[in-house]
Amino acid sequence: MFINLSAISEGEWFPFRMSTVNPDTGETIWGEEMPGVRVKIKSWKKFFENSFLSREQIAEWKVHPKTHQNQKHVNQKQMTPKEIIAQKEDGIDYAILEWEGFKDKKTKKDIECNRENKIAMMSLDFFDRFFSDAQLSIDRKKIEEAEEKEKN
Repeated sequence: MFINLSAISEGEWFPFRMSTVNPDTGETIWGEEMPGVRVKIKSWKKFFENSFLSREQIAEWKVHPKTHQNQKHVNQKQMTPKEIIAQKEDGIDYAILEWEGFKDKKTKKDIECNRENKIAMMSLDFFDRFFSDAQLSIDRKKIEEAEEKEKN
């Protein structure tokens, strides 16, 4: 049996579909897949897990109310709003690997899949919904694979 371990982080291609939100129900209404437009995405869970684990920790000594002994409490250092935004942007750059078929309305040229453009695309509601749906699909697939593995 041949296994490609490098494929684990290579991501998955998702055909792009536009979406709108029904103002009465809040439900997402998905359009048809757009031919020639797709995005390669990988789960950003690993990125945020590593980011959380690498955050600075703060240790405080507090007196336990019942035993009156000092106990060490370790917590993650709070992030500033600027750090939170930077972390989210890093996560977007990490999770979106490449895309095809997106063209600039003015120049009619392909939009390059770089950090700046990835962040700009995520500011568009329809792309954010698409990305979130892809992340859910990746998570569901991993859960199904784990359940299938447990059955065998």
